[in-house]
Amino acid sequence: MFFHHLQNFSPYSGHIYDDMHVPFVQKREGHLSKKDSRFELMDRLGYFPFKELVTDGRAYFISDNDLYEFLKAKEKDLDNYTFGYGQWDMAQKESFGKCFFNGYDLGLIEFESNTGTAYHSYPIEGQTRYLHVFCLYCLNFLFFDGDLDQSLFYNLGYLQASLYRGFIEINNLNSSLPGGNPGLRLHFESYNRVLDIAKAADEKEKKEQKAEESKKQVEPFIPTVNEGITDQTHETVLTRIELLCNIDEIKAIWQILTAPLNTKNGIEEAVFDAKQLAQFLSTAFSSGAFPDAFQSGSMTPMVKVTSKGDMRNVLIALMYATYNINREYNRSVTQIEYVSILKQHFTVFSGSGAMSIKNTMATFNPKGMEVIKNSQSINPHVNEMLSILKKHKLLH
Repeated sequence: MFFHHLQNFSPYSGHIYDDMHVPFVQKREGHLSKKDSRFELMDRLGYFPFKELVTDGRAYFISDNDLYEFLKAKEKDLDNYTFGYGQWDMAQKESFGKCFFNGYDLGLIEFESNTGTAYHSYPIEGQTRYLHVFCLYCLNFLFFDGDLDQSLFYNLGYLQASLYRGFIEINNLNSSLPGGNPGLRLHFESYNRVLDIAKAADEKEKKEQKAEESKKQVEPFIPTVNEGITDQTHETVLTRIELLCNIDEIKAIWQILTAPLNTKNGIEEAVFDAKQLAQFLSTAFSSGAFPDAFQSGSMTPMVKVTSKGDMRNVLIALMYATYNINREYNRSVTQIEYVSILKQHFTVFSGSGAMSIKNTMATFNPKGMEVIKNSQSINPHVNEMLSILKKHKLLH
């Protein structure tokens, strides 16, 4: 159907080897294989379900996790793989990566020719359906099962770029339909801008940390019900973070606060009921891709009182998980902005500086996770949360 011009490409298997016996790698933990879940990517229009791999000043967006991990692996990561017959070293691994990137670069350029001349004569709805089939065709062959063949890696790069461009185009077309949402804010032409945003955010975060550390005395940040982060003009700015990740997963994570938790001080009753949780999420987060996912955020955040100690650590764990999951798709938001949400909504953080909380999130996250795990018998939402974290490799 597509890509018959690629070397050693089969419309049945995706690739044909000159020698059917090729070197291969496998993970020491888990295994590399065709995963049917890769097709679920097409159910996530409006999100950006690609991981960014930066090399030689270029950004490559990759949907297959096993392929992404293999391509970004460094010398120290090679112990995570076992190797089949033949010689293997880092230079060989890099040679396969070079083939992938070469295929990717050409796939970006040849996207229009691969969609065919008839495509542009279709109405928008027809173009969207056509591209959906095109993307599914790419996904049918876009998997890494450990085989080490240069033609295969070149073809994988070409297919990945074709899928990426097709996915972006579908979102762009949907945004132009009557009543369509704005879809992705990240477009094919803007991937270099993504790098600039990420670099600027990291530099801003470093400057803020340096300025905070240079102060002899840190003034406590104590928000009222109407306070968020204060800008240079001392005007109150309510923080709402744009979610580009799977919104249902974020809702499921915070849902554990609608049931009791087992702390060292005894059973802590639910922090929110279902209505209050929806209000909290709408005030804390937003989604331009799915504006109806949250009710309109109130300008007055709901301030909740919880016990100290374990519950403080639980809240840190929930926000740290949210930060890591959303950061896969939206790197323009700094960790300090996630901290500001904790300070806006939970009085247990009012006596601490925003930067001091940020600097200890990774430290107290495991303690909060331990409380959550110990609450499985009394909290029906814990298992779903843990499975989400394992999916994103935030929990082992």
